[in-house]
Amino acid sequence: MIDNGLTILLLLGLAWLWWDSRGAAERAIQAARRSCDNAGVTFLNDTVGWQKVRLKRNRLGRVQIQRSYFFEFASDMEHRYRGEVIMLGQQVNNVNLDVYRVG
Repeated sequence: MIDNGLTILLLLGLAWLWWDSRGAAERAIQAARRSCDNAGVTFLNDTVGWQKVRLKRNRLGRVQIQRSYFFEFASDMEHRYRGEVIMLGQQVNNVNLDVYRVG
């Protein structure tokens, strides 16, 4: 009986983590697209890839999930460059673009 309850709790926790991660990834895609538009470069593939997940404290001292995503962009459509979006919880914490050649 206890094993069944523990299994259900574990499955619910994994389902919540997956659901929460999908929302964070969608926000990361929007942030990457906006950052590329502002820099005048092309956001490639319209997606981000998962890079790293860890626990980190926010400004209020609460522990949240920090997720790092990578994406690719091009400035001259000949070379691909890499960018990174760092999410803390569901908020965009930072967006970085690698140094790129101006076409």
